[in-house]
Amino acid sequence: MNKLGLFALAAQAAPKVFQVRRRTWIMLGIGLLVLLGLAIWAAIALTGWFFGQVQGWGATAPQAARGALESVERQVEQVVPGAREKLGEFVPALKPEDRPQRDVSGTDIAPVARYPGFLRTAWHREGKQVTARYEGQADYAAVLSHYIQGFTALGYAQEVQSATPEAEAHAWVKGKQRYLVKVAVQPRGTVSVQIETTSE
Repeated sequence: MNKLGLFALAAQAAPKVFQVRRRTWIMLGIGLLVLLGLAIWAAIALTGWFFGQVQGWGATAPQAARGALESVERQVEQVVPGAREKLGEFVPALKPEDRPQRDVSGTDIAPVARYPGFLRTAWHREGKQVTARYEGQADYAAVLSHYIQGFTALGYAQEVQSATPEAEAHAWVKGKQRYLVKVAVQPRGTVSVQIETTSE
């Protein structure tokens, strides 16, 4: 189709466009505004969803990276025994952790089971006072929530002794039983729980 044909077609359509009622133009304009609003809403919702996904990835990425690094370390250790210790001399971050591999002697003193995966790293009795300490790799908030929910479910009354973003101390009382529970984040990234009680 040549240019003259297009102009002729436009010249024939122009009077028909001007014959369309005002009400139709208004409805068409409202429809376009609604579609534009829906497109903006969809863009905002999609952006929010994307940022939510990125935050989720960011939270799990360190754990996944840690797991992959541990797997590589195990494989290297099989091929070259003692490689991590040798590298630790030059790169302190690669030095093996001095974490205990088993519970120390003693008993768990609280009515709430210790947080899963934690090891008893200290146990001490002095007169009637007994203290047990546990450590492990975990989310600080999850450990704190474990003990709060556990003592509350058993009917203990809570008394907050101290609280900071890195540590909290709670006293739990039920009748003559009293437990002091201190949950803290350690500098090397582990979480520690210290429980004190007085035996009758």
